[in-house]
Amino acid sequence: MKYLEVGVIAFIVSYILTPYMAHVGKKQNMVDMPGHRKIHEEAIPNLGGIVIFFGFLLSLLFIVPIEGQVKALLIGGVIILLLGVVDDIVDLSPKHKFIIQMVPALIVIIYNSDLINSFIVNQLKIFDLLGYLLYPVLIFWIVGVTNSINIIDGLDGLACGISIISLITFFILGLRQNFEILNLVSIALAGSMLAFLRFNFYPAKIFLGDSGSTFAGFMLSSVGALWVLNSGNALFVFIPVIILALPIFDTLFAIWRRYQGHRPIFQADKGHLHHRLLSREISHKNVVLILWGISAICSVSVIVIVLAL
Repeated sequence: MKYLEVGVIAFIVSYILTPYMAHVGKKQNMVDMPGHRKIHEEAIPNLGGIVIFFGFLLSLLFIVPIEGQVKALLIGGVIILLLGVVDDIVDLSPKHKFIIQMVPALIVIIYNSDLINSFIVNQLKIFDLLGYLLYPVLIFWIVGVTNSINIIDGLDGLACGISIISLITFFILGLRQNFEILNLVSIALAGSMLAFLRFNFYPAKIFLGDSGSTFAGFMLSSVGALWVLNSGNALFVFIPVIILALPIFDTLFAIWRRYQGHRPIFQADKGHLHHRLLSREISHKNVVLILWGISAICSVSVIVIVLAL
């Protein structure tokens, strides 16, 4: 019953708030302007991060004690959100963003250090002291996925839909192992983003913005990491990677493409998977649906694998 309540509250808050924030964005000129590497042809409000955050936050405040893992996720999430809002306004340097994004990653890791140490001792003991490399790996994972969701946010509803599919997958997997806190976090964000998707799908009336895509990426990476750590099973370390395979692959391919082309790896281009599909004259909406489908296949595969173990 808790899950239903949290999901419904998040959905309602986000559904009510989204049109209002779209109006505010246009009025205050807080918009994403068209450009040579942008798909949209008119200025679109980019305050989606604020919408999904408040839907997420208010639903949890009614049901969940703000302590432990939830507290760490909220503190880190607020930092990521504010960083994204600033980036939407002044366009920060990618290197500076990358460094600042390590702070919320460290907050999640420090709050869960006992859980991490237990996982290292019980599951990674064959690696001896090398098992403690899990700490930098977790930082790299959280920061990397945070940015991968931001990078794949190139079409109306694409990043939002992939995030919802991934969150629902983590929720289903969490039900199997009774991870109540992670389940509540997953369903709260999924509910908020599902309502937002109503206005973000093609043709979008509002964008996630860097604040929304990085906030979603941070929550997904953190939930994925905590799911593995709570499972106490080293075999599950690849589960979040498979669930988020599409944005991860797109990011790694972008880095490789730019390296091969002797361009800065943070330099944006139009070589992403969704751009390539559009170049084949597949419609905007159908490209999004195709990529959602690929993400869903990855998620269903993971559920089958976990249930079989």
